[in-house]
Formats: sequence, C-alpha cells, structure tokens
Amino acid sequence: MAESVDARDARPVVDVVPLIENQKVGRFWVVLFAVAWAVTFLDGFDLQIISFAGRYIQESFALSNTQLGTLGTVGVVGTLLGGIALGYLGDRVGRKPAIVVSTIGFGVFMLLFAVAQDYAQLVVLRFATGVFLGGALPLVWAVVTEFAPARLRSTSVVITMIGYSLGSASGGPISNALIPRFGWEAVFIAGGVASLLAVVPVVLFLPESVKFLAQKDLHHQRIAGILRRALPDVTVPAGARFVVGTGPRRDRTRFTPADLFRGGRLALITPIVWVAYMCSSAIVFYLAFWGPILNERIGFSVSAAATLAAWTAVAGAAGQLLIGRFIDHRGAGTIAWMPLLAVPCLMVIGLVPLSAAGYIVVIVLAHVFVIGGHGGIISICGIFYRPAIRANGAGWATSMAKFGAMLGPWLAGFVMDHGLDARGTFFVFAFFPLAMVVLLVLLGRIQRGLPADADGSLHAPAPAVAR
Repeated sequence: MAESVDARDARPVVDVVPLIENQKVGRFWVVLFAVAWAVTFLDGFDLQIISFAGRYIQESFALSNTQLGTLGTVGVVGTLLGGIALGYLGDRVGRKPAIVVSTIGFGVFMLLFAVAQDYAQLVVLRFATGVFLGGALPLVWAVVTEFAPARLRSTSVVITMIGYSLGSASGGPISNALIPRFGWEAVFIAGGVASLLAVVPVVLFLPESVKFLAQKDLHHQRIAGILRRALPDVTVPAGARFVVGTGPRRDRTRFTPADLFRGGRLALITPIVWVAYMCSSAIVFYLAFWGPILNERIGFSVSAAATLAAWTAVAGAAGQLLIGRFIDHRGAGTIAWMPLLAVPCLMVIGLVPLSAAGYIVVIVLAHVFVIGGHGGIISICGIFYRPAIRANGAGWATSMAKFGAMLGPWLAGFVMDHGLDARGTFFVFAFFPLAMVVLLVLLGRIQRGLPADADGSLHAPAPAVAR
C-alpha cells in the first residue's frame, strides 16, 4: 500500500491509485457490474422502446410521419441537455446521487408518457424522459472506469455497455409480447416500474467513486469502508487521509467546459472524440430508430422485423465485448478496424440484391462492427480525461454525440422522402463509419505520444494554476 505521513497532518496518507491498479477482480466487481447493468439495461430499453412502439402510437394519436419522427428527436434533444446537466451534478455532488436522480427521473416520466392524452403531452414527456436518460450512461461509465485498473478500463466500460445493448434488444420481444395484448402503453409502464425498482440496488449496493471522494478531499471514513469492501485482503489504516496520486494536489477548481481543451493535446483530442462520436451516433441511431421499419420494408413481417432488430442489438453487444480488450492492450486507434469492416457490409446491403438469409447475415455483421465501434468510442473518454473532469468529459462527449443522433433518423427519412428506397439508405450511411476510420487512426497516433498518468489515464497533466 502506498502510504506516507503528511508533515502538517498526523494522519497517514494513502494513495488510492496503486490500490485500484493492483486489485483483483472479485465479488465487489460482480456487484458493481450487476448494478451498472441494471441501470444501463433500463436506459437502453427506455430509450429504444419508442422505435418498437412508434407505429402503434402513430395509429393511436393519428400522427403524421413528421410528428412521429419529432417524438424521437425531442427525446434525443433531452438526452443532450441531460448529459451536460447531470454530468455537472455528478462532478459536484457525486456519481451515485446523480445516478439515483437520473434513474428516478426517467422512471417517473416513462410512467407519465403512458398516460399522455394528446400529442403535445407526448412531446413534453418524451423530452423530459430524455433529459434523465441522457445522464445515466456517462455517470455509470465514470463510476466503473474510476474503479477499474488501467489495464481493464476500456473492457469494463464495454462490459457495462452490454447492459445497454441488451436493454435495447429486449424492446423487440417485450413489445411483441405486451403490445398486442395490452396496448402500447404497457411497455412504457413496464419500463417505468422497472426503472423505479432499480433505484433500490443503486442506493444499497452502488459504491461512490473513491477517486471522486479523494479528489474532493471528502468523507475519508467512507472511502475506507468502500476500499475494505473492494479490497478485503488489504489493511486500510485507521484515520487515513486518501489522495489520488502522491504528487501535488490539483483539480480543486470548479469545472468549466474549457477544461476539456486545456493541457497537452486535449485541444485536439476533444474535438476528434466529439466528431467521431457524432458520426458513430448518427449511424447507431439510424439503425436503432429505423431498424424495425427497414426490416419490414425489405420484406419481413412486423414480428419478424422486431425480432431481427433485437438479435442485431445482441450482435452489437458481442462486438462491444470484442473491441474492449483490444483497446486496453493496443490503444484507441484499434477501434478503427470496427467501422472499417462496417463500410463494406453497409454498401453490400445498399447496392447488392440479397436473399432474406443473405440480408440477415450481412445486417448482423454490420451491427457487430457498427455497435462494437460505438462502444469503443464511448470507452476512450475514460482514457483521456483525468478523474476530476471525467464525468463532465463523458457527459459533454455524449451530449455532442446527440447532434449525430438527431441527424441519423432525420437524414434517413429525408433521403427516403426524396426517392431512395430502404436499401439505399444503408449505402448513404456507409460514409459515417468511413469518416470514423480516419478520425480514430489520428486519435491512436496522438495517444501513442501521451505519457501514462498516475492513475493510468493517457492524458497530459492538468494545466498549472497560478498561485
């Protein structure tokens, strides 16, 4: 254990970074992943269910295609604002309380959406749901990455994102089971109730980030308790004061967005991450929102289209798991091969007449590479940003990505309204992963020139503060 004594303070000083870096994966990690999966599963389900229930909502309220598309857009706009606001809350008061607020919020508004009486209420309630959905993922990523040793940081985020992908995939079979019997409202009620129930394990079992607490110089007894749970074989000295790194203390100033561009090459890294994330989100949300409808227009039945959309989401989760270990060992540039392989898959669907079996094979592979690459891009926020701004860094990246998420569904509808058929949209969207390849290769080259920080993050030191 890295332990010293502060000359001005009789308490022993313990650096939490070596403890985290040398930990063994055990029961603590099983519990952490279980709680993280509960939140991300419901986040994925609650965000994605609108695409499966959309046709029924359209019939129930006699909505035009534009009105239906607007429901998807306002939800994404809500996530844009929520990612920023709840990321700020997470960096101010803690990751755990912000996750609790987020989960309660999207659970309540899912329930209210189910009892909406007109289109205006649908729009307002979907926007409010999106605000709270937008904060959940980056906050969970922050907790997971701050407990993970550097060698497993990207893998841990990717494993966490599998919960989101499975939640998205569950919308198909759950919709097929509930909507024909109970109406479209049933899936929103189910999602809302499950989300509120998930608050219980979050409160009881989700630990606060010890790096966050130590960085803020807060609740040292609480840190000791969390470390005893995470590291049962390590003796934590009584009355210890915990720090992040043994160098000069830093990051005590209030966060501003400019912090994401200060220090070393962050001025270049942050824009690249944002644009790559936008491109990735554009195609991911295109596939997510239009997937069941495109499958149906290509020739599948309504139930078969929903089932295929669910299985492609599972395939995407497998792609996320595959890419995580490569990032941990070989860097951010490794992600580039995922979108590179997605490009020919999308072009084949768009240009080559395929049988039903051929289409299933290629669309599954496309999801493996597209969603796998998306999970990889998400994980790199934990590599480049130091703990004090990591939740804000992830929140801002996620929020910027929402511009791509808004573009994807709209662009697909636009090109189809102007004469392109369902298959042709795949060709158009092949250019998004192509742009990602260029950006990720550049990011990998930048990463190789950055030294590892005390906690294993590959970022330049925080800028000096004048005293």
